[in-house]
Amino acid sequence: MSEDDSKTPTPDERPKEDAANVVEEPAAAYAESKPAVAAIPPSDISDTLKPPQLPHVNPDAITQEQVFAGIVIHIPGSVKLCEGDVIIFYWGRNASQTQVYHRVGANSIVREMCLSYHFMAEPQYGLVDLYYEIHRDTHLIGTSPALKVTVNYSPPLTPKQRQRKRWISRRFPDN
Repeated sequence: MSEDDSKTPTPDERPKEDAANVVEEPAAAYAESKPAVAAIPPSDISDTLKPPQLPHVNPDAITQEQVFAGIVIHIPGSVKLCEGDVIIFYWGRNASQTQVYHRVGANSIVREMCLSYHFMAEPQYGLVDLYYEIHRDTHLIGTSPALKVTVNYSPPLTPKQRQRKRWISRRFPDN
């Protein structure tokens, strides 16, 4: 052995402080970086959601006069709705958004709104789907079953057309 070889410690003879420094370096690098957080999206609550309700209207025959006068829509509650959830209601292609401000029960009404075609960007006629989505922390966590309604389009009648309709119904009464 040479003189230089005797000065170099073998791995067993190394001071334990050096070994501790080697272990601490990766830990220090990890502490400086952002920790990885496993973000688990909330579970799907679609099975607890009920379709929107139209309390004073027959969903199979909504007239044009009714949709322009305003239709009351109830969005039923769910036991899995939490404070801060966002409800996005859809009438066909039109959307309306609101937030849940307090916890609700299964038999409660979360939102009651009056919808009028005067204030809609795209009034739709014929078969229209009504449904809502629940979002929590920017994640979609549930979609309600769709309520299919039929909005009948009837052109506005002039006074002369109304009078003609009366004359025809008087001539040919339905017996």
